[in-house]
Amino acid sequence: MAIERIGRGFEFGDKLRQFEHFKRTAPKIIANNTKNWFLEGFRKGGGQTDASKSGWEPRKPNAVRNAGRGILINTGALMRSIQILSANFSNIMVGTQRIKYAERHNEGLKGMPKREYIGDSKELNESNRKLLIGLVNKIFR
Repeated sequence: MAIERIGRGFEFGDKLRQFEHFKRTAPKIIANNTKNWFLEGFRKGGGQTDASKSGWEPRKPNAVRNAGRGILINTGALMRSIQILSANFSNIMVGTQRIKYAERHNEGLKGMPKREYIGDSKELNESNRKLLIGLVNKIFR
């Protein structure tokens, strides 16, 4: 009785190379997805974190900056400051740097209304989980 080989067999070396590629690229993919998720909040007026699900508190009706701008957009510096701070297999961090008022807006400090633009998000976690599953599935197809 002869044994026939049908299709490609499991090539361990190939899978190992694909996994090494995954280890290098997956953190960057997840970090980029996370950054884009929080940037979307500026376009939508909140709703990207668990704490801002219902959107950000609107500006006061007589606010000078009401005309044609998003709620947390004046110069755009805060939105542009959201960046990937770290993206490797042991640590992925997305945040802001060098914007003095960033924490005041995000946490609602010093009399400002809390308009959380970066924070915990179950929907983001689920989005990142699906991305990772898709990447791992590509290796084992």
